[in-house]
Amino acid sequence: MKLSIRKKLLLLIVGLSLALIVASVLISSRFYAASVENNMKALCLETADSLTEHLESDSMRDFLAEYLEKVRSVYEENREELEAAAGREFDTYEKREEYYDQYYDGIFPPRQGIGMSWEMLQFKTNYEALQEKMDILSYAAGMDMSSIFYYDQAHDNMVYLVDRAPEGSSLYHFPISVEKPKEAGLRDMLKQGAQGTVLEESLCYGLTKVNGQENIFVIFGNHHLDIQKNVRLFSLYTFGITLGATLVIGLVVLLFANKLIVRNVKKLTAASEQFTSGMKGHAPERVSASIDSRDEIGNLSKQFDLMQDSILGYVESLAEKTAQEERMNAELALAARIQSESLPKESLRTGSVLLDSFLKPAREVGGDLYDYFMLDDRRLFFCLADVSGKGIPAALFMMRAKALIKGGIMSRKTLDEFAFYLNNELCAGNEENVFITAFFGILDTVSGQFSYLRAGHEQPFLKRGTEVRQFSEESNYVLGLFEDSEFAADELQLEPGDTILMFTDGLNEGINEQKEEFGYERIAKTLRDAGSDICGDEYNALVDFCGAEEQFDDVTMLALSLGKTRRFELDDPTYDDIPAVTDEVLAELSDVSEDQASKVGLMIDEIMNNEISYAFEEAAHPHISVILERSRDDFSLTFEDNGIAFDPLREVTAEMLDQSEGGFGLSLVKAFSDIPTSCADDQGFIFAD
Repeated sequence: MKLSIRKKLLLLIVGLSLALIVASVLISSRFYAASVENNMKALCLETADSLTEHLESDSMRDFLAEYLEKVRSVYEENREELEAAAGREFDTYEKREEYYDQYYDGIFPPRQGIGMSWEMLQFKTNYEALQEKMDILSYAAGMDMSSIFYYDQAHDNMVYLVDRAPEGSSLYHFPISVEKPKEAGLRDMLKQGAQGTVLEESLCYGLTKVNGQENIFVIFGNHHLDIQKNVRLFSLYTFGITLGATLVIGLVVLLFANKLIVRNVKKLTAASEQFTSGMKGHAPERVSASIDSRDEIGNLSKQFDLMQDSILGYVESLAEKTAQEERMNAELALAARIQSESLPKESLRTGSVLLDSFLKPAREVGGDLYDYFMLDDRRLFFCLADVSGKGIPAALFMMRAKALIKGGIMSRKTLDEFAFYLNNELCAGNEENVFITAFFGILDTVSGQFSYLRAGHEQPFLKRGTEVRQFSEESNYVLGLFEDSEFAADELQLEPGDTILMFTDGLNEGINEQKEEFGYERIAKTLRDAGSDICGDEYNALVDFCGAEEQFDDVTMLALSLGKTRRFELDDPTYDDIPAVTDEVLAELSDVSEDQASKVGLMIDEIMNNEISYAFEEAAHPHISVILERSRDDFSLTFEDNGIAFDPLREVTAEMLDQSEGGFGLSLVKAFSDIPTSCADDQGFIFAD
């Protein structure tokens, strides 16, 4: 669609205005939201501090200590029953109330008030005064959640003393009822005995500890925050103000540009159209735009007049040269596409082994090649080669070599035999004496045994821990020059966590403007500091080093990494094993983010809970295996058990998942995983991140 300058200016102004509006709204709403969140956190913490000060007063200190002693005595005697009740579904609120009433004898006065002792009357007065204080603070701060509880760190239990949620509500906690901390942040604060705040979606609360009392905490907060609603209203207000201001500024700019630019550009455009129309079928005539302004557009008009005098002489020769270049470019593009499509495009991952590739030709087509594929269910073959010369001849020889490599390795047992066969095949009919250097490898992905053969190629680098070194100092002859040459392969035992970087000389011989080579030391340093994209990091380091200097040779790399595997075997597993497994797994994943660690912990808890709860009804000796596999920045968890064969991916519908507690957990696990959940042999679940 053809647009005038006026319309383009209008679109530019509109675009800039929208960008300014969006930026203003995003920035201001971000600061506003942060302010609202901070205020809400401060209010929750301040309210909790107020009640804490009241509980630390002389009038409440002895009452609270006496009350805690009674509750803790009953809790310690009935801890397992109270923990079980925390996960029980009661049919009605009355049944839930009736359940907890059985533990109140000697703690709370009788409901009818008959036979109340003086001590119990004093307790009732203090308890009701505390409730009234909590109600006043909750009402004044606008809180719908306030509780006092005792934290049993040994069993990770919150034992409630007082709760001011409306009675009959699902949020109400009966005195002496038990609950596990639901948020990781809350659990950390309780274990450390620290105060703080938590804000998660629609929940905000502040937590403080009562000084002088053993592990008694106060919590105040809101369950149903709607911070986003206030942010949206603020964003609309900011949008209106910014829109009005940008419209006024844009209108002034548009009028000014139309007067100084658009009119003269129209004259220049008309002259240009008249000149180009005269070139169709006959000799054009020189046309003047007649612009007298003394600005850049006036100078452009003069240059346009000069251009007309010289452009006609080049038209014919330019058309011929353009046609030739287009034909050549089309042929080179086709050759480059054919060459690219013959090489593997995706990374190869098998178990904990990951193999990445990278190729950047110096021209449209190049003479570097690589390939990798599985020889059987455990042996991985890969190769990297560099053909002498560049351009189309090297690319054609490369395609021939690739075909010979693919067929030759499948029919030879050892790399020695394969290299002997490949060398003789490349020598046949090679009148131009083209040769290749190559590195071949076969890795047993189970044992880590690595067999390799280097034929005149660059020495690969091995990264083991923080150590980076080259290996394979001895080299065989290059391939394609000397018939019947003998070749010898070497072996190396790789360990979990090892990385091998293979490359062509286009990497280490890359030069900068001072004619310095990139060199092996820079390759080693980059490999030592590289992240998950080893090949990309190496190439970026090369580009930064070379600067404006043109790439003179193909750059090709293969990066092979062996991941680490950790197994956790549990005989007769119980719920108490879940935190231990979680801690061990997270210790292995100490470098992941807090969010990822939280999700991994939840996944382990959900899967193992389901296995322990439902899988072993018919198993004489229950067993669970948890396998952690890690390769670079990726990791996967596999859960296996000897319980009832069950595949939720085939046997459970979406409706059933939504309606069952275990199904909800599985749904969460699927949501937290980066790839769809898979099920193997009806006994194992695999989740990857």
